[in-house]
Amino acid sequence: MPANIRKLIVQVDEVRKEMGQTIEPPTRRAVAIAVIENPYAGRYSENLDELIAIGEELGALLGQKAVAALGIAPADAQSYGKAAIVGENGELEHAAAILHPKLGAP
Repeated sequence: MPANIRKLIVQVDEVRKEMGQTIEPPTRRAVAIAVIENPYAGRYSENLDELIAIGEELGALLGQKAVAALGIAPADAQSYGKAAIVGENGELEHAAAILHPKLGAP
């Protein structure tokens, strides 16, 4: 089942000065965020494969959005990170399933 995406946010941060020093060329970073419906919110399940699949889907989508916002090829990205936040009816394991190595796998 594909992710039920409620919201997508993409932002580019450009650092031109750090500790009084000019950075040339400026360091550019992008963040791509998806707010999704948690299919397991409020209920227990031994099998979180649906969230693992959603993580894989989001890894591709958000990676594409981030490099597009930066105007670079994926191979030109120098690093990436990933994080997940779950709501009141979610569990830590739900975030871990989304962040499974399939999210953002090379």
